[in-house]
Amino acid sequence: MQQLQEDVTCSICLDVLDDPVSIECSHNFCRGCLMAHWRGVSAWGPRCPECRAPCSRDRMTPDTRLRALVEKITEPLREEMEPVRPDRLNQGKGAQDLTGPRQGPGAQREPGRPVQLVRLDDKGSLILDEEALSRCLEQGGVGDAPVCLVSIIGEQRRGKSFLMNCLLRRLQSPEAVDASWMVREDEALGGFECCNGTATVTRGVWMWDQPLWVQAQGRRIFNISSTFKQTEADYLEMFIQVAKEVGGTCNLAPIQRLDLLVRDWQLSGAYGADAGQEYLVEITQDLEVSAEQPLVLEALRASGTRCYLLPHPGTQFTRSRAGTPDDIDEDFRQCLCEYVTSVVRSAGTHVRTDRAGQVLTGAQLAARIKGVSRYWKTQRYDFSSPMKMAEAFAVMRQELNRRAVEATRREYDQFVQELDRDHQSMSSCLRVKPAKMKQLLEGKRQELLELCRGELRGEDPQKQVALEELKKELDKQMAEFLPRYEQRFKMAAMIEEENRKAVEASRMEYEQFVQQLDRDHQSMHRCLRVNPLKMQRHLEGKRQELLEHCRGELLGEDPQKQVALEELEQELDKQMDEFLAAYEQRFKMAEMREKANRGAVEAARREYGLFVKQLDRGHQSMSSCLRVKPLEMKRHQEGKRQELLERCRGELRGEDPQKQAALEELKQELDRQMDQFLLAYGQRFKMAAMEANKKAVEVAMKGYEHFLQKLDHDHQSMNHCLSVKPAEMHQRLEGKRQELLECCWRELLGEDLQKQAALKELKQGLANQMAQFLMAYRERFKKKTYIWWGVRIVEGAVVVAGGSVGGRIGLSVAAAMVAGAERFMGLDR
Repeated sequence: MQQLQEDVTCSICLDVLDDPVSIECSHNFCRGCLMAHWRGVSAWGPRCPECRAPCSRDRMTPDTRLRALVEKITEPLREEMEPVRPDRLNQGKGAQDLTGPRQGPGAQREPGRPVQLVRLDDKGSLILDEEALSRCLEQGGVGDAPVCLVSIIGEQRRGKSFLMNCLLRRLQSPEAVDASWMVREDEALGGFECCNGTATVTRGVWMWDQPLWVQAQGRRIFNISSTFKQTEADYLEMFIQVAKEVGGTCNLAPIQRLDLLVRDWQLSGAYGADAGQEYLVEITQDLEVSAEQPLVLEALRASGTRCYLLPHPGTQFTRSRAGTPDDIDEDFRQCLCEYVTSVVRSAGTHVRTDRAGQVLTGAQLAARIKGVSRYWKTQRYDFSSPMKMAEAFAVMRQELNRRAVEATRREYDQFVQELDRDHQSMSSCLRVKPAKMKQLLEGKRQELLELCRGELRGEDPQKQVALEELKKELDKQMAEFLPRYEQRFKMAAMIEEENRKAVEASRMEYEQFVQQLDRDHQSMHRCLRVNPLKMQRHLEGKRQELLEHCRGELLGEDPQKQVALEELEQELDKQMDEFLAAYEQRFKMAEMREKANRGAVEAARREYGLFVKQLDRGHQSMSSCLRVKPLEMKRHQEGKRQELLERCRGELRGEDPQKQAALEELKQELDRQMDQFLLAYGQRFKMAAMEANKKAVEVAMKGYEHFLQKLDHDHQSMNHCLSVKPAEMHQRLEGKRQELLECCWRELLGEDLQKQAALKELKQGLANQMAQFLMAYRERFKKKTYIWWGVRIVEGAVVVAGGSVGGRIGLSVAAAMVAGAERFMGLDR
């Protein structure tokens, strides 16, 4: 069970995983711990806290199987635990954190205790208690806050624990403005264990596990006794040397602020900071002369270094086993209060930073300490002397630098590969020109170099050499990638140009097609012949035709073609949507106008139909029909038609072509009605005219017949007959006939051919009557003449015969007279 619990432990908080998540390198962490770590530690981007591999915040995936495993492992442990508060039942770790005490400045303090961070095992190896380190620097709100470390160093039995306890009590009383923080003088100072005697109480590195919040560099206090002797100088030289090695490995300054605290000062009666500064000058001068401790000399010369002199605490205190403040001499108490208060007041201005001056949070500092500890767990090292320790840390720095360089190289390689994958398609490639791609690569290279510069350990010359080698490697990768990308870009640009021409040609063709449809359907009647749905199908068919045609002309791979086709399809759809929107409005307007126009046209058509029917009813009889000739009737109807067309023109809506189309349609309808009526009316008028002409001819025939009868009656007697010769009678008859023909011509109706036919018939009838009459009249005239001449001849013959000539001569003369009479009378014709 213990081994399984280690497998499900978060390497950040050293506790059982809560809401476990996996990142790209397959390591698992608590979600909250990982997010807090990335907010603080990964200033140059998210990285794995264990292997430092670059990660993406978006690819942090919940590990449900691991969560189930955690629940199975922790279930038995929860059952063995003491009963929890009722308000925390059925709540996990995250809920307890939320309902627990508030963290950060102003939070309710929990009792703290000293914990040992570093110890030596049986083999003499350094052992770091990571759980204790996490409790000190990552929990209680410290993980995301800047920290100020106050550490006290010195030889054994120099009162370091006592001074630390004083600092603790002062920090736990931040509101105190005087020495009131040292109340309860009969109570011993709590905190770190300390007692009189020569035996060592605390070994290794100890730390208070609860944060002490102050308003706002680390601070080290070198605690010495009486005077700064050679042993203290050697001890401080060794410490600074070790701190320098560790700082170089962790990118930390060896000492940010150093206080030289001299206890049991007896060389003068002056104490405190001013006297300490004078003593610091003396120490510095002595070190300059000896030149045996250069690191100490450099540290003491620093502007932030100060020296403080404390008197002896008093024999009563040194003899007391409890060590209460009441046992301390007043001079020592005053100087101690002054010094502790100055340290506490300046703590907020001395937050821990790295070598670049960047502020470190508790989580960042803990991560660096854990990194060093975990490295030494896997290595064999020898810390038997400062030299061995320096060599070990140098090897460690070299390894860490190698890992940092390799991680940077891998990250750049992954970056280049990702760029290569992301710009395989023609569209994505054309969005980034080679110059822009070069800028991206150079920017990433510079970013990684700066990041690696911050992660490299050791002195600047060593870092510069590693950075130069890394830069050459990154430049090589960039030089290999850019020519391939330039070639790909040129090919993509060429293909894109050809595809652009093909797409543009299809787009122009579709645009022309749409414009042609627009022109062809501007008029209302053309628009109404194609409804919007039919027009949409027509446009979609043309669009699909052009897309298929363009697909055959496009170059490149299918994804590139698809992108071009999708862009073309979007453009064609846009044109189609714009046209259809306008066309639908036009169609609706055309429907409204067509409905109104259809009403106006229908009204005009009905009115004309009623007008025609009224004319038809008013001219059914022959007399009424004969009063209006077809030509006059046509003019009458044309006038009405023109009147209706003009009135309808004023009522029609829309543009002139639309009106003209409606008027043309109405005119055709009215013409059709007029033609039908005129055709029927013409037939009716013709029949009526024929009947009237027939009567006129009959009247003329009867009139001529009466005239002939009257002549015949008037010339029955011989005298009247012989008074009018046949030729003269013929003239009379011809005159009368001509008179009747002219009179009848005036009375005849219809067309000229129809009248001529009737007149011809009349002329023929009159001619027949006149011929019959003349034939009879000639016979009568001849007879009457014979009779008259017979009488006259008889009378003459009698006279001649009764005369002197004789009988035969008289007869011959009479015959000759008769023949002459016939010729004279015209009876011989």
